[in-house]
Amino acid sequence: MGTAAGTILLVGAKAGFSSPSDQAMKPAANEPPPGVTPSGSAPPDSSAAPQPVASGMPGASTGTTTAPTTGKTTAPGQPKPTTAAPKPPRTTMKDGTFKGNAVYVEYGNVELSIVVSGGKITDIKVLDSPSDHSRSVQINNSALPKLRAEALAAQNADIDSVSGATYTSSGYKLSLQSAIDRAYQS
Repeated sequence: MGTAAGTILLVGAKAGFSSPSDQAMKPAANEPPPGVTPSGSAPPDSSAAPQPVASGMPGASTGTTTAPTTGKTTAPGQPKPTTAAPKPPRTTMKDGTFKGNAVYVEYGNVELSIVVSGGKITDIKVLDSPSDHSRSVQINNSALPKLRAEALAAQNADIDSVSGATYTSSGYKLSLQSAIDRAYQS
């Protein structure tokens, strides 16, 4: 019976519930705790002071709770030990072809793939770009080769936008960055 009561109290404490006896022991917000006068000192009569309850008795509270023994000893709040150490992040890109995210910009999607060889970006292919309007095609025919050349020289997505192609430039950089991220994660 003691184990069942302890388990119920432990589960209740974890779930944030309190028993009626816990609520009766807590003073109201404006009232001092039992046995304390409004001035903050204990009354002169020691018989009015609350008596400690024996441990293991229903309603006993020692201020700490202990979980049932399971054979494992991990401190509360500590992460559980893992069997394998996590992989350290790659410092170079893996060789291969990596597709970037399709990024929606004002006039359509921009989507790229990169080819990595020897840990360096050797090619960038445009898989999709805004093409619904003749003006978009005209802008992209001028801007995409400039963005490609700059990205190949920089070997990253930290490149300047092409004037007059702000939307395409931003989509290009985002798609390029997602492809580069995939090359590092592989």
